Amino acid sequence: MLTIQDIKNAYEPLRNEANRKQMESYMKNHFQFLGIKKSETAPIMRKLFKEFGLPNDKDDVKQLVMNCFSEQEREYHYIGMVILNKSSELFHGEDMSFIKSIILTHTWWDSVDTIAPNILGDIVKRSPEVKLELCEWCLDDNFWLKRAALLHQLKFKQQMDLPLLEQMIDHLKEDKEFFIRKAIGWILREYSKTDAAYVINFMQQHTLSNLTSKEALKWLNNQESYKIN
Repeated sequence: MLTIQDIKNAYEPLRNEANRKQMESYMKNHFQFLGIKKSETAPIMRKLFKEFGLPNDKDDVKQLVMNCFSEQEREYHYIGMVILNKSSELFHGEDMSFIKSIILTHTWWDSVDTIAPNILGDIVKRSPEVKLELCEWCLDDNFWLKRAALLHQLKFKQQMDLPLLEQMIDHLKEDKEFFIRKAIGWILREYSKTDAAYVINFMQQHTLSNLTSKEALKWLNNQESYKIN
């Protein structure tokens, strides 16, 4: 079974100082990096998963993911998220506190935008009662939790819970935070590919920030049939 030491044994020899500086700069120096590019880590991950295998027990998965997120370098967090995604079917409503703790560990847009529409979205489909908790996240002081709540339906398409989406947007539409305004626009843009008429009507009926509106209409305005500005 794969351990954090197996991952470190594979990653540490590939430290690259030039790449490290570039990657840390791209992420606004919020995180340390080993300097291993995604094109390099992808085949390493496949080899590790094949050679050692992923845990089958949920508690073992949680421990491995936590161990990955306990490391300082971002590459370990990335493989932790991949492991979480590959084990997504193990997680249900009772695991929300764990998912929340991972979201709030070394938090930035790349981790939130991976965990929310994948792991969190899958949990909601299996355990819809957690929608109440996600509504509470929308009232939290931490804007990353707000963004995660908004984006959990990003891939839902026809399964979109529109009343829930509208409730969340109503709570957050006055928020000044860039990452919240961008997220509202992003989920509306994605849903416009499923129901353009709904999004057009929604935009006509609601006053949203310029950033949100621009993001929400980006796809529609690239379609000759739907250009509305």
